[in-house]
Amino acid sequence: MRNVNETGPETPNPDSKEYASHGSICKVHNLYQTKPDDRGRTSWTKDLPSDLLEPAESTETGQYSLIVRHVKCYNGRKPLQVHSIVIQNQATKDFLAKVMKGYPGLTMTLERVEFEAPFKPFVHRWTQFCTARTEETDSTTKSNIDLLYDILVEELGETIQRKDDLVSNGVMTFNLLWSIFEPGAMIFNVLDGSPRAFIFDSSETTCEDFKITSRYIDFGGENFGFMVKKFKLPAYDGTVSIASLPVFSLAYHPDRDGVEKQLIARGRLWEGYKGSHYKHYEGVAVGYFLCREAKYYINGRIVIDTESYNTFNPDEAVHLTRGTGLKTLPEDKHLIATPILRGYSLKDKKWLEFNVDKVKEITWNSHAFDSLVLPSPRQDLKELILSFARAQSRSLNEFDDVIQGKGRGVIVLLSGPPGVGKTLTAESVAEVMKVPLYALSAGDLGTEPSRMEDNLKDILRMVPRWGAVLLLDEADVFLEARNSTDLARNELVSIFLRLLEYYEGILFLTSNRAENLDPAFESRIHVSLRYPELNLSSRRQIWSQFLGKDLEAFASAELDELARVPLNGRQIKNVLITAHLLARERGTKLGYEQVQTVLRLREPDAVTGGDEQGQTA
Repeated sequence: MRNVNETGPETPNPDSKEYASHGSICKVHNLYQTKPDDRGRTSWTKDLPSDLLEPAESTETGQYSLIVRHVKCYNGRKPLQVHSIVIQNQATKDFLAKVMKGYPGLTMTLERVEFEAPFKPFVHRWTQFCTARTEETDSTTKSNIDLLYDILVEELGETIQRKDDLVSNGVMTFNLLWSIFEPGAMIFNVLDGSPRAFIFDSSETTCEDFKITSRYIDFGGENFGFMVKKFKLPAYDGTVSIASLPVFSLAYHPDRDGVEKQLIARGRLWEGYKGSHYKHYEGVAVGYFLCREAKYYINGRIVIDTESYNTFNPDEAVHLTRGTGLKTLPEDKHLIATPILRGYSLKDKKWLEFNVDKVKEITWNSHAFDSLVLPSPRQDLKELILSFARAQSRSLNEFDDVIQGKGRGVIVLLSGPPGVGKTLTAESVAEVMKVPLYALSAGDLGTEPSRMEDNLKDILRMVPRWGAVLLLDEADVFLEARNSTDLARNELVSIFLRLLEYYEGILFLTSNRAENLDPAFESRIHVSLRYPELNLSSRRQIWSQFLGKDLEAFASAELDELARVPLNGRQIKNVLITAHLLARERGTKLGYEQVQTVLRLREPDAVTGGDEQGQTA
């Protein structure tokens, strides 16, 4: 078909030329980028550029031992400086493979080995390079090494001389900091008050700071592996003592051997805490909430358990970067192990990071259960409670529900007036068994159903992992019978009952009133014990136990008088705490006079005496 305009001759149609089908010609069609225009834009053309130069490297240049590239120098001291060196001689590469052994990022077996300014590997290994050059016996290799040596001396001599002079004086300038940080070497830092060692990986120098990337060993809950740690050293003028830098090579530490022994010993201790451990902690611990760090002073019992920390505190879970397959630590990795342990503070109910140096063994109260005071007809209950707890702890109760994993827990209900020993019973059981006690109240769980369910789910999963005793104090909101009017509480009770079905540990429930127990609970409670009011004998025994070493200051008749005051165990303890403070203020030892003074300050009916059974104050 032809295009015809109205006034002129026919014009050719560009589509009239015939072409081969798409992609059918087995050849390469080359395109070349054009020079940028005045706005920096480029395009593509099939025309070869007219200003091309012959390649600098070719078969001809491949004959030479070294290729040295030069660039213009603007420091005013020389016209050119070396940009890079290409090692082509095999004997030279073999020689350097020994000198640079273990230096990260270098592979001397490559056909093409290139070093770029400022030639950090040669600066870091200059002593080794010079020593090996002197000891080389092969004349051909020696000639090639001498050739490289002469170039490096010309290019690096001033830098190396300056570095050696600074190091011999124990100082360093900011612009040469890189010269004393060799990749793969150990660096030292005091982090949060603890001496630490890291493997130095890389650095970057800017006008504002010297940035360091390093790594250390951590525990991820199942395996050991590496974590990354970054530091910044702000720029400074003049010289600074190397040992005073926030981070410096461990080789420059004035007590290198002592520090290494200390860190290795700590690393072995830290490794021993993998898994789950019940310990005492006294010191500062760190928590993270809403991505912000918070510090707490902890003086109480903790559970060290990184796996649970990751499971129940996922926002702050430990994520190892490399080498995650280590089940045990090689000896050479103890030096760079973190001192941080992850776990749970039982008193504070927080997931925290603990310092291994602040972890201590628990001082157990071996007489805790013996000191538990129950009226004499009920003393046999102590043995019953303890036997249930021990059986559960040793998994002696192998009975399972029709549904696997259901109904395997042991639930003990302790009811009675305040201060008669209900909470102390659970505490004593945990102490005798030497297991954690996880104590909480209904208020800790919350009253909003979904929040309460999430909290309780985590607790009921977490506590059995530690073999702990779970204590739910003042659990009346969950225990009392449901009714048709309080729908919100009914939902809480239903959730509580449902989750308890799958609990596999031992649970103590305490209640000040258990007369109106929900029928659904009656079928789930294994042991139900009601604690009566303290009688005269029980109160006298409690006074004696709380007085401890101060008991000898009280006559028998004075103890009888104190026992007649109708106080419960908690009130007796509070009276003695106050009396101790009063005695300290007066500069005297605790005695009957101070206790009487405190009692007189209480309500009038608290000092009128009581009958044999006593009344709750």
